[in-house]
Parts: sequence; C-alpha cells; structure tokens
Amino acid sequence: MSTPAAVSLEWLLRPLPSDPGIDRKALAGLLAELARNVEPTAYAEANGVARVDPRLEQLRTLLVGHEIEVLARLRGVVEDPEQLAMAVGQVLPAAIAAGSDGSRLGQTLAPALEKAIQASIRTDPRTLVDILHPLIVPAIRQSIGEAIDKTLQSLNEALKHSLSWRGLRWRWEAWRTGSSFAEIVLRHTLVYRVEHVFLIHHHTGLLIAHVAAEDAASQDPQLVSSMLVAIQDFIRDSFTGAEHHGIDTLRLGELWLWSEPGSFATLVAVIRGNPPEELRDVLRNALARIHQERYQALESFDGDSSGLADVDAHLAECAALRQQAPQSSRGGFPWAVAVAALALFVLAAAGGLHWWQSERLRAGEQHLWADYIARLRAQPGIIVTDAEHRYGRFVVAGLRDPLAADPQSMLRQSGLDPRLVVSHWAPYEGLDPAFVLKRLRASLDPPPTVTLAVSGNDIVAHGSASSPWLERARAVARTLPAGSPSLDLSQVRNANEGAFAKLRAAIESHKIHFSTDDSLPAPGQEAILDTVAKELKELGSLASTMRVAARVTLNGHSDDTGRGTFNLSLSLARADAVLALLTKRGVDPSMLAARGAGPLEPLQEGDTEGARSANRRVSFTVWFEQ
Repeated sequence: MSTPAAVSLEWLLRPLPSDPGIDRKALAGLLAELARNVEPTAYAEANGVARVDPRLEQLRTLLVGHEIEVLARLRGVVEDPEQLAMAVGQVLPAAIAAGSDGSRLGQTLAPALEKAIQASIRTDPRTLVDILHPLIVPAIRQSIGEAIDKTLQSLNEALKHSLSWRGLRWRWEAWRTGSSFAEIVLRHTLVYRVEHVFLIHHHTGLLIAHVAAEDAASQDPQLVSSMLVAIQDFIRDSFTGAEHHGIDTLRLGELWLWSEPGSFATLVAVIRGNPPEELRDVLRNALARIHQERYQALESFDGDSSGLADVDAHLAECAALRQQAPQSSRGGFPWAVAVAALALFVLAAAGGLHWWQSERLRAGEQHLWADYIARLRAQPGIIVTDAEHRYGRFVVAGLRDPLAADPQSMLRQSGLDPRLVVSHWAPYEGLDPAFVLKRLRASLDPPPTVTLAVSGNDIVAHGSASSPWLERARAVARTLPAGSPSLDLSQVRNANEGAFAKLRAAIESHKIHFSTDDSLPAPGQEAILDTVAKELKELGSLASTMRVAARVTLNGHSDDTGRGTFNLSLSLARADAVLALLTKRGVDPSMLAARGAGPLEPLQEGDTEGARSANRRVSFTVWFEQ
C-alpha cells in the first residue's frame, strides 16, 4: 500500500501534464488589478496593520491552492527522515534497474560495496569463511589426498627396493643424474599402459568419443559408457554427502579406472599396470584443452558427436601413454658388485682413519686444556670454580678481578681452538696487594711528592703531602676490606707543617700601610709589595706540586675617624688596590680575594695618631683547600 509520502514524491517526479496555454502569472496579475479597481479601500491600513481582503485570499486559493498543498505535503516528507526513507525506498529499485544498463551505476557503487565488504570481513571473518567453505574444502581435500597417495606410492616403492642390489644401482643413478631416489624408483618400477579413453557427457550420460590402444581388448564403448554412468549415479544416490562427487579411482584386478570430471564432460581412462600419480595431471590437461577448444559444442551436445570429431586426437594422445620396464642385462662378471664392495672398503678405511685422527686430536686438545686451566689457577685475581668437558666443548667458569690477566688472551696463546671453549667469568675485587695498590693509586691520585709501594703484605706511602690529602688517605685506609693489605701513611710528612707553614707565617706577617683617607699605599711600601708578591708566587708553585689550592684573603682596614660607611668603602678600596698591585707583579689573581673590614678589626686600640696610623693597613690571611 502506497504511503502519502511516496505518493507526493511520485507526483513531484511525474512529468507535468500538458499546459492548455493559459498564462497563470498574467491571469493572476489581471485579477489582482481588477480587485484593486473594484474596491480601492481594501488596501487601506488601520492602526498600522494592513487589512486582508477575503476575496484576494479566495482568488489565491483558486489559482495556487493545489500547488501550496502539494509543496506543504512534500516539505513534510523531506523534513521527516522516516517518511523520506520510505518514499525513496519506493522508487529506489526502479531507479537501480533503470541505471543498471549503463556503466556509471557500477562505477558509483563499487567503492561503497568494497568498503562494506571489507568492514564486514573485519567485523566477522567467519561469514566469508562460511561462504567459501563449500568450495575450498573439497578442493583442498582432493589436493591433499592426491599428494598423500603419491607420497605413499613413492615411499612403498622406495622401501621395497632400498636394500636390494637393484636399489644400490638405482641410488648410484640418482646420485649421477641429480634426481631423488624416489624418482628413480618410480621411473623403473611403475610400468603401465593406457588401453581405453572415454569422453562422456555430464548431463545426458552419452558417449562423445572413445579411443583404444593397439591390441587392447574392448567391449561395446556405448555399453561401457552406460555402465560407468550408472555406477556413478548409484554411488551419488546411495551415500549421503556424495551428491556432488563421484568415483575417481576404481580397480579391477590389473586394471585401473581413473575418472577426471570437467565442466560438461568426464574423461575416463582404463589403465593396465601400476600408473604414477603424475598421469592424472596429463589426463586433466587433455580434458582442459578439449573444454577450451570445444566449449560451445560440449555445452549444446544432444547426442550428435559429428561436431566433436576432432577431440579424438586428444584422446589418442592419452591412449598412447605407457611405460616399458627396462631390460635387465644378464651374465658376465659382476663388476658393479666388485666396485660397490671396493667402495665400501674404501669408505670403511676412510672412516677408521678419520676416527683415529679424531681420537688423536681429542687427546691433544685434552692436554692443551689441562695446561690452560693450570695457568688460569696460577694467575692472581682469577678463581676457577668449574672446568670440564661436556657435549664436545670445554667449559670454564669462575671469578676474575678486572685488573687480572685476560683469559681470552691466555687462551689464544695456549694453542687451543677458542671455538671449542665456553667461558663464564663473574667480576670481583681481589685482595692481592698488587691489585689493591692499583686501586689506591687510582682513587687517591697521590701528588708527585708521594710514592706508594708494596712491602710484604702492606702498602707503604713515602714522601710529603698536604693535610687535606693526608686526611683523605687516612679515610680510604679505614675503608679497606678485612683481609686486604693495610695502607701505612706513617712515612708521609705533613707539608703544611714545613714549607707551607713558613710561607704562610711570612705572608701573614706583612702589612701594607696607607695615609689618612687615601686608598693607595703610602710612599715606601713598594719593597713590601715586592716581597709579598714573591712569597705568593712560591706559595702557588708549592700548592700545585702538593695537589692543593692555596687561597689568600686581602683584608682592608681603616681608622676610626669619619663615618662608618665611608670607612668600610675605603677599606675595601684599599684591599682592591693591593690586589691590583700584586696582580701587576705577576701573582695569580685566582688565588687572591679582597675583603673590607672598616675600623672593626683594629691592630691597636686608642685614638692616638700612632694607633690610627697602624690601623690604616691591608693584612693577609692564607688558607688551603683540597
């Protein structure tokens, strides 16, 4: 039943009826002008609202009332998705049928259908598997069955002849020709002859063509064909699941019946002997050529085979297939047997020689292995926990100090093949005095004035070093593990108590004096500055040798006259001035630092001129850091 939405859409798409020739637009204009002339006051406005003339409304209804109603109905259909879908569904089949003649519809729908199929397969691949299952599974089953039959046939023949004299000759032929032994066995043992070939039509069951080999006993071909068709029909009707299949192999004593079905015809070959599975490929190819060349004639076959006379040539090729057994030679000296025996003797001798050489080589390897393990055990820093020979390889494992000798280098020097040795070494720190001495040198980094040496079971240090280095060395000595050599620092002199102490006292004893309110040294201070510069250079050189850093603070001072902020700035300016003068004299500025103390650190108490003159100075403070 058609819905109103579908009827509206069909009316819109239907061609317009023939117009009687009336110009509706002109007619509407004339009628509107007539209405204005009849009653001009109909368009007068009252209170700003235009009046509506009922006659004009009636006229509009008469002229375009039907169109307004159709448009309103069509608008309702278009704006309502459910009604629009129903309306489009009414005309969509007719539209697809009308557009199926051209190619544009297929080109337009192909991308959408491809994406839909891809989405369906990603969502549920099982659907496609269910569709293809009835087609793919029988083909796979038939292919696997044929492959298994062929393999079993080859295996049976190979096992049958593998240990006989004939099998030895065939192995030699396989080696000489580069073929497999199974192929040679099949070539010599599978003797057969194709005696009859029938081509039977599927739908009618009639015989299309028949070819027989020479000297082949034969019955009436039509009768044989009818019997084959009857047997196939009986099998299909009697067993569930065989509706679309039939007999492909049938054995009658020494005769084989092989059936190969095609699209319109079935090729049946009667074979005497033991045919190979490759013969099926030949029959299939012949049937495929017949279908390819005479497709139309086979499809329209009704019992008249006059149009298919040329297929006999293909059947004759199949009927000519055969394989003769090779004639075996008799008599004479069995040279082949003698050669085979000699070859076996040579192989046995070569095997014995190889075994003797292997045993000799194995004994030499065992001797080299024992020497290598003994050398490893004698090396300090190497502990061998496992050394044995298993699975044809030598295995060694243990602990190795990173400072000990390299086992791989020792292995290359031993003469043993490194490919035969598997090594597993775990790192550890040995307590050998030589290894402890190397680690102490790396961690302490002693100055050139200090030497470290092994003395008995201890490590003794000699020379002189700074206080910071001595403190660090004592801390390291306390952390040495139990059982390791101890670090003796009793023979190291504290350099700070000697030359450092003297230089420090000499530098700190100097004072640079200044005049009142003056930031530059007073006249006569140049000699003191020269002396201080010389001592500071010596201090820097000695500190570099001792691997320490010397630092000197220049303390600026002022008297108690004047304001405090001025005195503080003045004292810092005096320290900066002395720093600049010492730098000018070649002192490293990185070891100097300026500081202003103002009047807070007086040298002499009191407000006399002598005390104030002594307080206007720059003093020196020396200290060290590691």
